Amino acid sequence: MKKLIFCLAVLLSGCSSYRYYAVSNEPLQSGKYQTFAWIPDGDAKSSALYNNDIATDKIVNAASKEMENRGFKLQNSEPDLLLRFTAKVTRNVKEYQEPVYYNPPAVRLPRVAYYNGRRAYYYTYVNPMPIYVGERERTVRVKENSIMLDIIDRKTSKVVWRGWAEGELNNPQKTIEEIPAVIAGIFKKLP
Repeated sequence: MKKLIFCLAVLLSGCSSYRYYAVSNEPLQSGKYQTFAWIPDGDAKSSALYNNDIATDKIVNAASKEMENRGFKLQNSEPDLLLRFTAKVTRNVKEYQEPVYYNPPAVRLPRVAYYNGRRAYYYTYVNPMPIYVGERERTVRVKENSIMLDIIDRKTSKVVWRGWAEGELNNPQKTIEEIPAVIAGIFKKLP
C-alpha cells in the first residue's frame, strides 16, 4: 500500500510541466498589509494567448482567491497592496543531444567441436552489441509561456514580492484550463 501511495505521489508531482520561482523584498506581514486591489488592465499586459477575457478572469480570480485565503481582503479604495500580472508566450529553440549507435551486422563464424572422438563442424552467429559513435544535435522549436505576479506596496510603489511560473506550451486550451493550478503553484512560493 505504501508503494502505491508513493508511486501516485511521484506521478502526480511530475504532472506539472511548470517551474515556479519567487523573489521578495520583505516578507508580507499580515499586520502591516490587510487589503489589496488590482492595477487596471492597461498596466498588466499579456501576449496573444492570454489577451482575452477568459484568461484574464481566470488569472484575476485565482490570484484573488489565493490572497483571500492568506487573510487579505479585496478593497478597491486605498488598498495596502496592488497586484499586477504579466502573461507572455515566447518562441524558443531547444537543443537536444541524442546518442548515436552503430549496429554492426551479425557474423556467421565456422567452429569445430569434438563429439565421441569425432570432429563436428558447425556455425555460430555472433550479434555484436551496438557501438556508441557519438552524439547528434537536434533542435526543436517550442513555445514557452510565463505568468508573473507582482505584489506592490501602494504607498512606496515598490514591488514587495514577485512570483512567476514558466512552462512549455503544447496545447493552448489545456494551458488556459491550467491557469488556477499554476497561480496556486506560484502562491506556494509566497512566505
